[in-house]
Amino acid sequence: MEASVNSIETFGLIDGPGIRTVIFLNGCKLRCKFCHNPETWLKKENNYSEEELLKKILRNKPYFKNNGGVTFSGGEPLLQYDFLVSICKKLKKENIHIAIDTAGIGNGDYKELLENIDMVLLDIKAITKESYLDITRLYGKFS
Repeated sequence: MEASVNSIETFGLIDGPGIRTVIFLNGCKLRCKFCHNPETWLKKENNYSEEELLKKILRNKPYFKNNGGVTFSGGEPLLQYDFLVSICKKLKKENIHIAIDTAGIGNGDYKELLENIDMVLLDIKAITKESYLDITRLYGKFS
């Protein structure tokens, strides 16, 4: 299985607890006004195999200590759901803490993924429908 990865940050300190490897996946349905990673909006060609990414993450395992791990961010990681489930199952076998940084706008049922991760960093864009649609630039696209 392969994924469209925009970039990989090693020794991340703000995307979950401890020292983390942060995988920025490509693809997002939103176009948020304050997006930090607009270069990840479009899904590009798959450029990492599961095995390649697993090797990169495992190389950093000694630095994770008790509370570090890996965070899948983006873009919107839920849009590469099958890849996420598959790699997270393998990371769980390696006792690596897994976080997903998401706006929650994937394609549906997340039960299997939630059973194989430790933390969800949910980006709540707004608390009203109108402000959500405005911030995400979806205003007028959905009723």
